Amino acid sequence: MGVVEDLLDRQAALAKDRSQWEQHWLDVANYALPNVDRFDRLFNNGAGQIDGWASGPKGPDRARAIYDTTSLWAVDRGVAGFMSLITPQSETWHGIASVDAMTDDVDQETEEWSDRFANYLHKMRNNPQTGFWVSHKSALRAMWALGTGIQFVSENLQRGADAPMSYRYVQLSESYLATNYEGVVDTNFRCFTKTAAQCVAKWGERCSADIRAKAADAKTRDRMVELVHAVLPRAERGSGLNSRRNAAWAEFYFERRTKHVLHEGGFNAFPYVVYHWNQMGHEAYSEGPMALALAEVKSLNALSKDALMASQQAVNPPTASIDDGFGRVNLNPGKNNPGLMSPEGRLLVQPIVTAPRPDFAESILNIKREQIKESLYVNLWQLLINSPSMTATEALIRAEEKGQLLGPAAASLYTGIARLVDVETQYLADRGAFEPDQPLAVPDTMQGGDIAVQMDTPLDRMRRSGEVTGMQRTLEFGATIAQLKQNPKILEKFDADTMLDTARKVFGAPASMFKTEEELAAAREEAAQMEQMMQAMQMAQAGGAAAKAVGEGAQAVEGSPALAAMAAGAGWRVRPVGRD
Repeated sequence: MGVVEDLLDRQAALAKDRSQWEQHWLDVANYALPNVDRFDRLFNNGAGQIDGWASGPKGPDRARAIYDTTSLWAVDRGVAGFMSLITPQSETWHGIASVDAMTDDVDQETEEWSDRFANYLHKMRNNPQTGFWVSHKSALRAMWALGTGIQFVSENLQRGADAPMSYRYVQLSESYLATNYEGVVDTNFRCFTKTAAQCVAKWGERCSADIRAKAADAKTRDRMVELVHAVLPRAERGSGLNSRRNAAWAEFYFERRTKHVLHEGGFNAFPYVVYHWNQMGHEAYSEGPMALALAEVKSLNALSKDALMASQQAVNPPTASIDDGFGRVNLNPGKNNPGLMSPEGRLLVQPIVTAPRPDFAESILNIKREQIKESLYVNLWQLLINSPSMTATEALIRAEEKGQLLGPAAASLYTGIARLVDVETQYLADRGAFEPDQPLAVPDTMQGGDIAVQMDTPLDRMRRSGEVTGMQRTLEFGATIAQLKQNPKILEKFDADTMLDTARKVFGAPASMFKTEEELAAAREEAAQMEQMMQAMQMAQAGGAAAKAVGEGAQAVEGSPALAAMAAGAGWRVRPVGRD
């Protein structure tokens, strides 16, 4: 009981620190994520409010403030573009490599192991049973709109190597985060609800008697129970470090109201992967691009509401009439309103025209929409689409520009991706996946060394496309110089192997497409031997022709006194043909 009380005190302190963010999150959610995070559901107010909140959908209520959908689809468009450039589902976007910054030399065996490991992680995440892509997209959407997105990675002990992990999106409204000395998130108190029946299905007899009784009753089995999942660094670690209760991070599941512990365990890696858009200092949370666009989004919706009212006034204007008991005017098509015309033919009812200008409002709205799209990076996705007839060099230059513009935005996400791979790698290591007799056995060249995630996203390749452009231009310039100097040997300065290696990395081709160093040396040795054989054959053929020419020359000398005299003067000894 004492441990739970201490945990609740820590969660209350984190809730106080988080309170300064909540109004901002609620504002953003109202305009960008109306049906996702429920920031107006406060767990500190008791289960009664939670049950009331769960009684119906709240998205439609919050969406009533939206009169322009630019912010909604801009967030989705931004997330889709970000995923296509950083974490595309159709290809791998990272590897595992040495962290030695003093050398770029990586042997073929290490590169192939890195590719094999990255391909395994990619295939594992693509298994629908892991739930990776659904949770990953939701976490990126929260990062894009709210500044912070959270994914929970857990072991799936019931499955084999095809899906050894499960991924779940965790709402920011449920999470109370804290960071360590370096500003890395290492603590999360997740406050969430499950039904009594779901709790019993998960923890069985470990549930409190109250929860088990509710689950057994058909009338109360769907009653919501408030739970807390606390993961935090373990203060003291005893012996037997293989035990999860002595792991680096402690884990507790408990019922909030009864303070009843449901589960106690641990992790060797922090299982909550946190994506930040722009983390400042040691803050556990960060602002997203919607923070800068929020003022424009609010004014756009306010103006859109006014423009809608102006359009309604222009289409269906209010009317004015004399007060002599005519009653309500029927403005429906084809309806007659007797008595509403004077004997002189003058209408006794006139529209009130205030000269609204919906067209002017629409021009202002379009300007604000463009500003929002700029703030949310939507226009960057059009850089390559707007010029489909570019040359290959122009496309490389444009891709590099796009990569440089998006690079700073992706930098913080890379940190989250690196921690995601760290968690996955730790889970696999706990299962012995890297032992010598396993398919993912680490090669001898990497034994005892430090390794880390090496990002290889399409965005990185876009940013490096300038290297290929530079090589192309240098080759063209070198060819021009060789032609001017009439010296083809100038081109021998180029290292074709290095250029091919660079191009492969920039274009994202697998390392297995190239021969190993041993295979390449053997192939080049065989080619050299073939060249020597060809030269020998050519020399032999040339020698036969020379012998024939010498014989014909000797016959000519014998038959010519003048040639014989010249040969004698030169000291030549002419042997008669056919004689010994």
